[in-house]
Amino acid sequence: MKTILVPIDFSASAENSADYAAEIAALSKAKVILLHVCSAPVPVADVPITMIPIDELEKQSLTDLESLQKSLMVRHPGVEIESVVRTGFIIEEILLMEDEYKPELLVMGVTGKGRTSEIFGSNTTALIKKVECPVLAIPSGVRYSKPEKIALACDYSAIVPDKVTDRLKDFVKLFGSKLLIFDVLRPAEVITYQKAAAEVNLENSLSEIEHSIYYPSGNDIVNETNEFLERNNVGMVVMVPHNYTFIHKVFHSSKTKKMALYTKVPLLSIHE
Repeated sequence: MKTILVPIDFSASAENSADYAAEIAALSKAKVILLHVCSAPVPVADVPITMIPIDELEKQSLTDLESLQKSLMVRHPGVEIESVVRTGFIIEEILLMEDEYKPELLVMGVTGKGRTSEIFGSNTTALIKKVECPVLAIPSGVRYSKPEKIALACDYSAIVPDKVTDRLKDFVKLFGSKLLIFDVLRPAEVITYQKAAAEVNLENSLSEIEHSIYYPSGNDIVNETNEFLERNNVGMVVMVPHNYTFIHKVFHSSKTKKMALYTKVPLLSIHE
């Protein structure tokens, strides 16, 4: 890993994600790029507002970003960190940064009240679907801790490409973690040939690293997922974007239960 990109909006969650990224950079000898995107105010007819010149906005943002950079460098000596300020729309600018800097990981903070729609917000969802590099979403308040166990949540809706399993193995080796595969298929669900083939393919792809497979014993996948993560002290959950629908399938039944998958554990999405 050579480059880690971290979007910064100067929230506590974003600054925490920068610390998290710096810890990973120290392990992997990567460079951290802090990105702040300025959004110029759009004037509305007949509504008087004071417009701040965009160059002044960029200058102040760079000053604030470099201040964060300096504090990070004090806390993480030896980690190379760069500050970049752009003006535009956050998703588009991150995609342009990805094309320019070719990061191997994007780390971003997410906030919410424990409900799926709030935790997995529009920006996070859009980035997971659009960027090519893995996206690591850090729940608010979750401080860095090397994950002793990484869980891959899988419903075998499609074969996981070698590109994805290779990246997954890189993260497992980087952290020195144990890999757990959590099968989110319900016991009563009929297993199709496609899903059986996907499971066999995944097993073969991960044969070189130690891993264990866990199957739910009941149909309450929400509770079983929470219990699985807590019981096994899982430090990071991995998913593949084509399995994004399984998140809604698993969690649509409750808007009030605390979802450990989002509120307590960093979520790593590895794009195909």
